[in-house]
Amino acid sequence: MNIDITKITSCGSDWETNRYTFLKTLNAWKGDLRKNKLYPAIDLSWQLQSKFNTILSENIESKFWLEREVKGTFIDDKLVLLEKAHQISSQLDKLIDFVKWGLEENLDLLNEALIIKDFVFDNINIKPFCDTDKYRGKGFILVPDNKLSVYKIYLYELSINWHIDEPIEYLELDLLRSVPFKFYNSVETLMNDFIKNSQSLYDPMIYICESDLDFPFNETILPIVKSKLLDSVNSLYPNY
Repeated sequence: MNIDITKITSCGSDWETNRYTFLKTLNAWKGDLRKNKLYPAIDLSWQLQSKFNTILSENIESKFWLEREVKGTFIDDKLVLLEKAHQISSQLDKLIDFVKWGLEENLDLLNEALIIKDFVFDNINIKPFCDTDKYRGKGFILVPDNKLSVYKIYLYELSINWHIDEPIEYLELDLLRSVPFKFYNSVETLMNDFIKNSQSLYDPMIYICESDLDFPFNETILPIVKSKLLDSVNSLYPNY
């Protein structure tokens, strides 16, 4: 995550230094977003938000338990115990305050990232390049890289991984061709030539991605293309 969560949320650490370290990392992620580089910043921000929410919940519970248990303790060295408990409670307060602050700072970044993601998602269209529905687990997709002025043709394949007894679907993309725009007047002509001369799958499913965006390709365009393609592969009918 480019940030040591355990280190900056350790009780007794230098909270001023922790804030500086935290903001330095967030500023690096924001720098990527200002260049419209969505990934990995948005994933890292989501992970941070999740981890901080867990830490906040656990430490609020710990503070509640500590105050409840100490209040009901009556032993000879009660004053010593209360002083130690007070020190621990004070450190928990500082940790909780830091995590709440961190969640607010990160939420601003996350909201900015989601605005970019929604914009890119809405400006990418994926449509099937065939008249009939076919087997969708494996096929081809053409994606324009407007920054480089090339069409990129990928072999895609649907795979399944298991996570805690739950199947997780994802797509793997293998770049097969990069063809300059100037070589073809239309993507339809390009794909017809590719299918006729270059591919080895029998009667494959083919998708074409349409977009005028010139955002960074690998960091922004391609991850969202994969997400939309997975939706298309899994839907009953191809998305238009």
